[in-house]
Amino acid sequence: MSSTSENKRKADSRSEAGMSRQQRRRAEYNAKRGSGQGNQQSRASGSSLPHPLMTTTKILPAPTGKWMNTVIQSVRWGPGCVEQALPEALRSLGLSNPKSLIITGRSLATKTGIIKRIEGQLQSSGLHAGTFSEINQHAGVESIERARAALKQTGANVLVAIGGGSPIDAAKAISYWIHEADGSSVKGNEDPRTFLPIIAVPTTLSLAETTQNAGFTRDGKKTGVSHPALVPRSIIYDAELTVDTPERLWLSSGMRSVDHAIESLYRPDASPVLRNMWLGAIRDLFHFLPLSKARPQDLAVRQRLQLACYTSLSPEARTGALGLSHSLGHALGATYSIPHGITSCLTLAASIRLTAQLSSTPPEQLEALSDALNYIPAPFNPTPAPLGVPVGGLQVLSGAQVLSDHIKQRGVRVGDAVQALIQALGLTRTLGEYNVPRDDLATIASHASGKDGPGSEKHNGVLALLDSIY
Repeated sequence: MSSTSENKRKADSRSEAGMSRQQRRRAEYNAKRGSGQGNQQSRASGSSLPHPLMTTTKILPAPTGKWMNTVIQSVRWGPGCVEQALPEALRSLGLSNPKSLIITGRSLATKTGIIKRIEGQLQSSGLHAGTFSEINQHAGVESIERARAALKQTGANVLVAIGGGSPIDAAKAISYWIHEADGSSVKGNEDPRTFLPIIAVPTTLSLAETTQNAGFTRDGKKTGVSHPALVPRSIIYDAELTVDTPERLWLSSGMRSVDHAIESLYRPDASPVLRNMWLGAIRDLFHFLPLSKARPQDLAVRQRLQLACYTSLSPEARTGALGLSHSLGHALGATYSIPHGITSCLTLAASIRLTAQLSSTPPEQLEALSDALNYIPAPFNPTPAPLGVPVGGLQVLSGAQVLSDHIKQRGVRVGDAVQALIQALGLTRTLGEYNVPRDDLATIASHASGKDGPGSEKHNGVLALLDSIY
């Protein structure tokens, strides 16, 4: 080795020794980029950069925030698991003598054998006090009041909600009202143990079981109550109990879960702790919903859908609105007797496209929305990225405006993919089919637009959206 080469090697070593670990990593990455190796690796992973949050020119600040769990104690799943899981859940509540009141709807109680089967299991264990099976769609307040009276008559101290969102929300409302009536809330006693505990056994994919909100209908208008203690203490996902769920209800409630997952991604305070769960839910829902339509008796598919449903809006002690599709769903559902799953089929795809195109949508929300495209499989997305693509793995193009337009286009493609899924499931609907008066569209648009009044970009966009789905 020549003395010149030796001197250069020593100088390089001294220079490297003085570099921080981060600087060395940057130097290695730049060297790979220069040789083309970095580009080859990026192409192999489906992205043009390792991660847009860690570039060679700028490292974005570390995220800060907080995640808090709910009062949920357990989640059990598996075909046939309810027989063992429900008694265990009741006994785990710490009550000296747990006695349950089953809350459900008439169809489940009279058209299937599910309720009688569970009643028998609980009676043999000494855990059953009674059953109320008159909860109607959108949980009318009159039926909830009757269920509350049944609770007092039976002396039950636990609510077991079986069915879709309406029975589960009804159970939450009962627990809330009883807590208010006995004076606990007046005394400032917010201990969750002072609320009547709830165990949820869902038979649809609408996902009322992970939230603290209870929506119900009073005088034809949707209203509700909310408290952290209203989240069910245990959730039992038993695919065997879902087989009798009507196909349209099963699949449309699955679209409600798609709505939850996508609109959670771009809500203003979206949690990075849960983002990968939402993205995974999107992938699984797009894959297993069409499979469930093709193989409706397949318990393995139905069980995986229940788990995807859970991860689409997993428990978190935080409240707040999601996105435009949810706002429109609240305005349309109870007022025009449209099931929540169908409201998502009506509004989600168009809401995503509008959100992607509004100038008021913050860039970070657009990027979060566009990330969903990486997780949507074929045939709904012709060019899905490999699963190795990192969250936020966007293709970087030259120029800020070009990049912004590219991200918006990806967001629009997410909406297109959702519309293709709805069509594949046979769930395409119009507002006209549900007798929504055209004269009401402006009022609905105002309700969903919030502070953006008539004449604003958002209000005009929502009005055009409603017209497009009429």
